[in-house]
Amino acid sequence: MKKILLLLASASFVAPSVFAAGTRADDAEVVPAKGEYAVLISEKTLKQKDWKAAAAKFVKRYNGKLIVWRGNDVSSAKNVLKKTAPRYVAVVAAPEEIDRVFVAKLHKLSREMNDDIYGDFLWGIVTGKDGATAGTLLGKDKPLILDRALGTTNFDQKRFKKSAFITDWGPREFIETENYVSSEKTNAPADAEMVDIFAKFWEEKRPQFLISASHATEFNLEMPFGEGLIASAGTDFYLVPRKQRTNFVYTLGKEEKAKELFKKENLKKLPKTPDEKVWIASGNCLFGDALRTPFSMVITAISAANVKQFVGYTVPTWFGEGGWGTSGQFFGGHQATSVGQAWFFNNQILLKNLPEALVHVPVRLNPEGMDSLNMEEIAMAVLAKQMEPTRELMGRIHDRDTVAFYGDPLYRTRFNPDAPSTQPWNCTVSRDSGAQKFTVKPTDGNAYKGDFCLWFPERIFVAKTTARIVGGNEKTEVKPDILTENFVIFRGLELKEGETLKISTKPGTKK
Repeated sequence: MKKILLLLASASFVAPSVFAAGTRADDAEVVPAKGEYAVLISEKTLKQKDWKAAAAKFVKRYNGKLIVWRGNDVSSAKNVLKKTAPRYVAVVAAPEEIDRVFVAKLHKLSREMNDDIYGDFLWGIVTGKDGATAGTLLGKDKPLILDRALGTTNFDQKRFKKSAFITDWGPREFIETENYVSSEKTNAPADAEMVDIFAKFWEEKRPQFLISASHATEFNLEMPFGEGLIASAGTDFYLVPRKQRTNFVYTLGKEEKAKELFKKENLKKLPKTPDEKVWIASGNCLFGDALRTPFSMVITAISAANVKQFVGYTVPTWFGEGGWGTSGQFFGGHQATSVGQAWFFNNQILLKNLPEALVHVPVRLNPEGMDSLNMEEIAMAVLAKQMEPTRELMGRIHDRDTVAFYGDPLYRTRFNPDAPSTQPWNCTVSRDSGAQKFTVKPTDGNAYKGDFCLWFPERIFVAKTTARIVGGNEKTEVKPDILTENFVIFRGLELKEGETLKISTKPGTKK
């Protein structure tokens, strides 16, 4: 067992302000120890000069280890990964290698480094239209401060100085934010194209954060209520108005036919903006499936729209816990929670919510087509474990391995701390005699209840877990819901006004 000391005490505790010398905890860069960052690449992709150069950038940046898998199955890297025991894995892959089966194998592989059911490393797919593009996904020295946002669904606009979203509450509605103040809901004129309005917001707001719902495929994203769409072709995004939707359907997945249509109808491209972006496709079907082509939406987002991290489903979505759960963890985390961490934590919570007998239930995925998962097979697998195939069990098995994460797992983002609405948890960290010490409290100082998830800056190897809640003269044992050498999760952590959660990880010996 592992040991972690957890103390809930009064606010009189003085929180340490530094982790690395002279650096505030929430700004501290996570620097992996030698060998903790692995770069995974196929033998055939490594033979291509531009992809080899991309992999080399990540190895150099993080003092990482290059791991090469042979053949067509990324699972063949399991034994080397197990021996290396990385905390972070950048999977450098050409678009032609990436589909929903590839993503599912990475999910499964990440849980097979030891005998528990949880992910053993934080991974992301590093890709683009070519290796040069993939190399631009490398994390920066400073985090991206998210001041501007755009969506096709609602979000907390008070996090962003400038933002806009097309609502999915009613047709042809949108809301804008300037200087953190939201406008009244606006109805677009009858002759206006919603996709043009989206493009106008894209160009004027210059979003750094994107969140989307509504219908989508591997090759298009609809505006809510079918009011036009954005489509990918030739690694560019095009604006398809309402009257061209039917014509576009006949070109779906056929790049040359789509390009012919766009040229014939003189369809406009989505404007280019220079800003780095992160994108959570919380409620979109199929958007996260590269479908083994650079023509797909996710590869176009990376290559043409400067998206550095992306989360999205590789299959049709109906349950939604994988996508909406990720955005919930991102908005509901502490100030150093990244998009990649939010996606990772949500996956672990989903596993926790499944009976252990169902965590390993195999799900057959078709590489192509809308019938990507056979729900009848999932139901039969649940029944075989003598359980009722409820919506929750079916949905979590459906979502378990189907939401992809693209980007460097150590690329960092932050909400602006000056925004009127920000992360509900504040977490600071320091070092003392080799121990990592964390202080957690609600950001506004009031009572708060919610999930608290923490990725340890350094891996811990410790003997057992001790946890106490200290309030006044009372001391109560408390246990985290999930604890591994890499992270800890408290579900529904409740702190009363003036209370603080203290976490101290005591050093131990590597297994």
